[in-house]
Amino acid sequence: MTAKTLTARSSWDWDTARDNLKDRATTAFAGPIRLQAEPLLRRSAMGQRQQSVRVRAGRPLTRATARTASGAELLADVLPAPDGLRLLLPEVTSPQTITVELPEAAPGRPIELVVEPVRQWEIHLVHHSHLDIGYTDPQGRVLAEHLSYLDSTLDLLRETDGWPDDSRFRWSVESLLSFEQWCANRPAAAVRDMIDRVREGRIELTALPFNLHTETCSTDELHELLRTAKDLRDRHGLDIPVAMQTDVPGAVGGLVDVLAQNRVRYLSVAHNWAGRSVPHLTGGQDVPRLFWWHAPSGERVLVWSTDTPHGLAYMEGSVLGFDVSYDMVDDLLPAYLTALSTRPYPYDGSAFGFPVPDAPLHRPPYPWDILHLRVQGRFGDNAPPRRIMAETVRRWNDQWVYPRLRLSRNEDFFTEAERRYGDRVPAFTGSWNDWWADGIGSGARPLQLVRRAQVAVADAQTVSALAGLHGADGAATDTADARDVYRNASIFDEHTWGAADPWTHGDDHTHSGEEQWHWKYHTALAARDDAERLLTRAANRLAGTLDGGAAVYAVNTAAYPRAGVVTAFLPESRVPIETPLAVVDRRTGKVLPSEETPQVNPTHRQAGRFLHIAVDEVPALGVVRLDLREPVEAAPLIPATAATVLENDELRVEVDLATSGICSILDKRTGTELVNARATFSFNAYVYDHYASAGGINHQSSKTEASANLALLGSRRTARPAALVDAGRTAVRQWLTYEAVAPGADWIRTTLTLRPGTGALEIENRVSKRATMTKESGFFAFPFALDQPVLRIDTTATVNGTDLPHVPGGAAHMQAIRHWIGLHAGDVGAAWVTVDAPLVQLGAIVVPYAPFPVSTPSHEPGTVYSWVHNNLWDTNFPSRQAFEMTFRYRVAARESTSPDATSAFATRIAADAINPLIAVVAADSAREQPPAATSALRLSDERVRLVGLTTPEPGYLLARLQSVAGTPVDCTLSLGFPADAAWSATYLGEKRSTLALHDANVTVTVPALGTTAVLLHTPTKEE
Repeated sequence: MTAKTLTARSSWDWDTARDNLKDRATTAFAGPIRLQAEPLLRRSAMGQRQQSVRVRAGRPLTRATARTASGAELLADVLPAPDGLRLLLPEVTSPQTITVELPEAAPGRPIELVVEPVRQWEIHLVHHSHLDIGYTDPQGRVLAEHLSYLDSTLDLLRETDGWPDDSRFRWSVESLLSFEQWCANRPAAAVRDMIDRVREGRIELTALPFNLHTETCSTDELHELLRTAKDLRDRHGLDIPVAMQTDVPGAVGGLVDVLAQNRVRYLSVAHNWAGRSVPHLTGGQDVPRLFWWHAPSGERVLVWSTDTPHGLAYMEGSVLGFDVSYDMVDDLLPAYLTALSTRPYPYDGSAFGFPVPDAPLHRPPYPWDILHLRVQGRFGDNAPPRRIMAETVRRWNDQWVYPRLRLSRNEDFFTEAERRYGDRVPAFTGSWNDWWADGIGSGARPLQLVRRAQVAVADAQTVSALAGLHGADGAATDTADARDVYRNASIFDEHTWGAADPWTHGDDHTHSGEEQWHWKYHTALAARDDAERLLTRAANRLAGTLDGGAAVYAVNTAAYPRAGVVTAFLPESRVPIETPLAVVDRRTGKVLPSEETPQVNPTHRQAGRFLHIAVDEVPALGVVRLDLREPVEAAPLIPATAATVLENDELRVEVDLATSGICSILDKRTGTELVNARATFSFNAYVYDHYASAGGINHQSSKTEASANLALLGSRRTARPAALVDAGRTAVRQWLTYEAVAPGADWIRTTLTLRPGTGALEIENRVSKRATMTKESGFFAFPFALDQPVLRIDTTATVNGTDLPHVPGGAAHMQAIRHWIGLHAGDVGAAWVTVDAPLVQLGAIVVPYAPFPVSTPSHEPGTVYSWVHNNLWDTNFPSRQAFEMTFRYRVAARESTSPDATSAFATRIAADAINPLIAVVAADSAREQPPAATSALRLSDERVRLVGLTTPEPGYLLARLQSVAGTPVDCTLSLGFPADAAWSATYLGEKRSTLALHDANVTVTVPALGTTAVLLHTPTKEE
């Protein structure tokens, strides 16, 4: 039997939190009696303004007398209260010391306290529902409920139309997906009514479709999230200047750039610390609730951050009783305002938040007289809209002059706050690292699928645009169809990865964990499958424009020339498997190095073979024809070697089988040894941590605190000595493969590959992992032998760095990245690239429970730990995972003059791994022979990369750009196609300013560490 009567209160008991709040607001004590000078003003029956002293005695009282310091009795009214009374005194204009006499509770013992002038609070109550797509119910049920909430909203708007303006019902749509789906599933008349209510200012639409782990988004995906808001603005003329980001404690700095480019001026966030965060230890006390957030590009948004330490900041209004009763609000709101205006935080942190009771706090109390307060219809996620908010506001404003309550919108609050204080609030720049990023390590395989989809959807649109430039139709259709891929990817990136109890197997409510994970996993699969289908369609469009016959075309989607290996699948129906082949570069007549490998799973897949071709320089955003011919002579056999050394003209790599790691990577061009031989772990060593915490208990990780003696680190082990299982050399590559038994896994098989001319070491770690509820983490260690390097870090839509500013209060022990880290020291720059696993810890491994103590012997500034998997979270994320999958990395170095130059180098090494040359097999028909090579677009500055091309509509081409330079870059686009007009634009194709075209060149300023786009008009045949 389980019942509340059988258990004591926990630290998350909200009654305890409320009692604590009252204690923190108390200004005078006398034994059990507590007095609070409340920030309340009302008008008496005689018209004078009175302020309140709240007396709490644990029982009702009826009499009280107040006197001045000189003993004069003050004219006062007494109002009853359940646990005492409220004494209403004449308003003071300066601090006054008074005494209060309570003959029923403390006869003959006057109590002294100071009353201050009352701050004239204006409180904007923003009524919304926090959308968790899942967690509280299966996802379909949740989404259906949020549509019904909008039905109820219309009802409540009509019901309160005649009420005083401040108390009229208003509703903020936290997540635009709900509104989008509602409009698609309701009659046109209802939609018109809803749009009219938006224009009236009674319903607020906010710009983001849902709440995200923004660091898992690709740069173009993050921009695409604003497409629905843009479409609504274009279709209905609606201004949507506010975005909301709820629950997730942190966001990438690139979000600022994306929002501002799309006319979003304000951002309302409510961080859920959930006991997994210690922002007060990473500078969070220096960040007030209201501040300007700047991107390195210079764009900015005004942020309201509800940061109450009890964690569920978006339920701050529910803690105060706004979803319960007027009486509860009347009891708690004055105490909250007193604590907020006199203490660093209104609560002491004992309730579901970061542990602050014993921490030194220097943060000043909240200074302003305007306040943003979120309210929900129930104390919980996915809560419904309710009438009680409007009723409470109407009754409150009838009773009190101040605080003045208003059912409001985010926009109303921000507009007034900016008018009053916009030039006085502080500003911060950079990323605001997410404290929940560790959770993305709990779904390694589906996350890999989404990352593949993000790459493929951008490549698909680029290849389709190239096909359009070659005369094919359908590029605009491909760009339009890409939106479904972006939507599925971003729904996976949405912050709700599972049920409240993810280990459960129920069919409903919070214990539908398995069902919810199936639904979530499916979005990753759908994104990957649809993106690859779109890429295949685009490749076939391009093939249809090229000369046919026995040929393969190498397509370069980067905006600079590059060499590399292109892999084509040759179906047996086109080229018989037994036919020997040579590959000839049509430009030069040179026979290119190539290698054949058989079809995988040949019984169940198309008959044929893979052809891997090492191609010399392929033009920027270009196509090269490679002819297939019978060889003049047989290719020489290259003997395999069983040595543990790989070596070519650029690198020498040595493996230490005893440690299952790499003991040396010598870059011959710079003379640099990249491996730190004195590091804690060898290079690419697998590290497995087992924790002494329990699984299968809701929010257990939020209740667990790590000690400095590392008691929670149950054990740490590395892979056992490895055995060499394969090695070889062809004209295209040389490789060696070794395998080891590893803790927490059946085996780990590592393949190291060198290819001529690339200067990069390719690392593939294939891991066979078992499922377990045991709390665990797996890492691959990469200790670089660079002295105190500056690290630049590839993140969504911008770049982080150890030398760059960030918003204080974010997670310092880990972060999720896109694809690369550049390490710059002296005149050397090293690039570390991850294809599949975005989560990293830098310099050390921590015990992943607050306050995150370091668990390795020393801090190594050049070591990157790739955190490939974990199951730390007991709620919301999967509690176990099993997989057999490959984690891919690349490592390279070169001479470098600056961190910016190292970033540019790392970007190119990453592109070779992430966006390799694409093979298009020529169509089986003859056409007019095009040139042997073409180039559509080239960028003049290596610090700017082409994210991709899109075709917003026929006759227009959009080039999406991103800079890794710390200062603005004037970048010239050299065009290989006709264009007669150009504009700087957003990633969604909205024109910003006209650009000059000179001799097929157009120059655009790309902001520092930011994004922009160039829209080009390309005349069609009809024009």
